[in-house]
Parts: sequence; structure tokens; C-alpha cells
Amino acid sequence: MANRDTIYRELIQLDWEVADQTEFFDKMTAKLIELGYARESFAEAIKTREANFPTALPVEPYPVAIPHADPEHIIKPFIACTRLKNPIKWCEMANNDVEHDVKFIFMLGFLGGHGDESGSNEHVELLQVLVTNFQKPEIMDKLVNAKTEDEYMEAVLSMEGL
Repeated sequence: MANRDTIYRELIQLDWEVADQTEFFDKMTAKLIELGYARESFAEAIKTREANFPTALPVEPYPVAIPHADPEHIIKPFIACTRLKNPIKWCEMANNDVEHDVKFIFMLGFLGGHGDESGSNEHVELLQVLVTNFQKPEIMDKLVNAKTEDEYMEAVLSMEGL
């Protein structure tokens, strides 16, 4: 399945310290642009999209955010996995009035979309896979307990359906 190929070790961030969502987006998009995964326009696009369509999932035991921007801002598809040192406030998907304390962020970059059906379906499929796994305490515990980027990557790759 293509999804595994979009998880890059160089995009895994463990225990990043950020004050808020804006700082997270600034740090993460700078890295994605520098490493050639995203275009310059991505920085603005992801903030705008998140403001209009928040992406925190109220899953138990830990809420997870899955921010993404439209395909025209992406150069190379990716899943960038971050674990923050301290949680930050993040608005709930389809419910802007509710905020969650988010420590786990999976930033997604997809190609394809409108004209390209396979692209859009793959992305919906991946979201379903992620949401299913985020609700499994044993998977989330692995993400909580990973000591190194390699362990974290292993934990992500151990998700069912990836």
C-alpha cells in the first residue's frame, strides 16, 4: 500500500516544544519546504485551511490533529508525524467551538484530488485507517512511549492498514 511509502523518518519530530498552533505550523512548514516536500505557498495554505476546517479528532485516549492543505501546495506526498512535549489547543474537526489538548499531530500531504479520483480516494482511505488506529490504546501507548524517532516510526508503521 502506498501509505507506508509516505512516512519519512526525517519528518518525525519527537517532543517538539511549541507555544501554539501557529508556532507548530511555522516550524513544520519551514522544514517541509526546506526538504522539498511542499511549496512556499503551503505555509499560508495550511493555516488558512485549518482556520476554516479544523482537524482535531476527539478520539480516545488522546485527541489527534491531522492538518492538511490542498494538493497544489505539495511537491512530494508525505505523512509528517509529530509528538509535542506539551499539548497545544486545537479546534475539533467540524466543531470549531470545541478545543482539544493535542499532543499528536499527523500532517498530511497528498497529491491528486479533483480530477484524479484515485488520489482523493486514497486520501479518504488513509484518514479512515488513521482514525481507526488512533482509537486503539495499544497503538497510542506506543506513540507515547517511543524513546527515539526510529521507535516512533516503528509504532506508526505498526498501525493496522498502513
